Amino acid sequence: MLALVLAAALSTAVPVPAAAAAGETCWTTEPVTLGVEGAWAYTYEVSWCAEDGEITSVDPEVTHQVLNPVCSWVGSIEESVTKSPDGAARKAFNLSEFSCPADIGTKGVNPWVIILLHADGTYTVTDTGIHL
Repeated sequence: MLALVLAAALSTAVPVPAAAAAGETCWTTEPVTLGVEGAWAYTYEVSWCAEDGEITSVDPEVTHQVLNPVCSWVGSIEESVTKSPDGAARKAFNLSEFSCPADIGTKGVNPWVIILLHADGTYTVTDTGIHL
């Protein structure tokens, strides 16, 4: 059975003052976790900093867990951080891959997440999925 858990569809991030340089404020999204029950789990979260209404840094993090020894973690196969058309926000994207046998693989082996980050510390998980 396909298990899909999505955290923080729209949220204000928790401040992370230790990561901030002088004048910056930093936040971290709630983790977004996708997976196939009993096979694998994938978690994506992003930390970012802003100063004077401008995003100054974005640091995405992927963690994974192999739950069935017949599966293996391949890694992140596509990742990007791009500016919004108006330049005020950043879109963080990750597509990763697990390798599993066909009976498990038909349930999805490529989790992906898109998160839109704003300089005021808010963010939106705009899309998620598991490609077959």
